[in-house]
Amino acid sequence: MHRTLKRCAVKPVQRTCAAQQKQFDAFRREYNTDRPHEALQLETPANRYVVSSRPYPARLPTIEYPGHFLVKRVTDAGTFRFQHRLLYIANALVDQYIGLEETDDGVWAIYFNTVLLATLNERDFVIRG
Repeated sequence: MHRTLKRCAVKPVQRTCAAQQKQFDAFRREYNTDRPHEALQLETPANRYVVSSRPYPARLPTIEYPGHFLVKRVTDAGTFRFQHRLLYIANALVDQYIGLEETDDGVWAIYFNTVLLATLNERDFVIRG
């Protein structure tokens, strides 16, 4: 699929974003509604598509951390403030809240929801994944 996408929609690269988007839209339309797929017994993905019965929320609920966690918002640069320092965590977490839990004297576990991302040692302020 990726080779087909590259051949049909990326080469040659268009001069503007709008023109490139038109190429992608045309590819998506052909790939999903016009072109039969052997893996689908020569049907198109659009013919096989079924709307999920599960509700899809417009907005995910706010993540809640236990009361003893230190909660920090990740900035649009992928950073957060900790003890008057600006530390980088990840651009993927922009506008999300992370929770820090002190696990040892001066050692903090950094969580996103229930996922342990890294640890932070306040002696050297290095985040280790």
